[in-house]
Amino acid sequence: MVDALADYRALLAEGDVQVAVSDLDGVLRVFDTTPWTALDEQLGLPQGSAFRAVLRDPLLEDVTRGRATHADWRESILSTLRDQGVPAARARRAIATWADDRGRLDTDVLDLLRDAQREGIDVFVLTNGTDRVREELEGLRAHEDPAHSPPRRFSALLDPRGERVLNTAELGEAKPDPAAFVVAHARIERVLGRPVPRGAVAFLDDSASHTEGAEEFGWRAVRLRRA
Repeated sequence: MVDALADYRALLAEGDVQVAVSDLDGVLRVFDTTPWTALDEQLGLPQGSAFRAVLRDPLLEDVTRGRATHADWRESILSTLRDQGVPAARARRAIATWADDRGRLDTDVLDLLRDAQREGIDVFVLTNGTDRVREELEGLRAHEDPAHSPPRRFSALLDPRGERVLNTAELGEAKPDPAAFVVAHARIERVLGRPVPRGAVAFLDDSASHTEGAEEFGWRAVRLRRA
């Protein structure tokens, strides 16, 4: 991870980069993986069952494209768990436990993006998100700890209610589809009020397919790998 952030910082330092675009989940926002084991135990299912039920749910593709809601997704997960023999009440409790985890900000990535912003680079987030993304980011902003580093620094980086959150559930296209980068780039140009060369955008994501898609579109990309 350190090497990837160093590579991204070096990319941002090149004089022709105008815009930094970061993925959200797995990059700027991270989640503890240990609750998945606890969820499996809560459900009474083999290890890995909760992860598969949630993140491999077939409705997720529609959710990230704005064709279904987070609530629809939860109901689909419930149906999957019920089919595996989990009682409805137990399944709903486990789903609520998962859904209530809003993650935390990665301060290393946050610092990097804040530094870029101070150098005059415009910062955006591009996420394969749901209709809850703005609510979740607002929650992260509301719970910033003023005792850690400069207070409200996430708020200074990105207004969760503003247009610099490029949420695929709102854009109607999701990474790594080429159309997602087309509409995201168009939104960036609209927000900034000026044309932006594709090669002037530096993209950070933890997915190989997403960074490859970005590079095929013409953005310059760095993949963040976590141990």
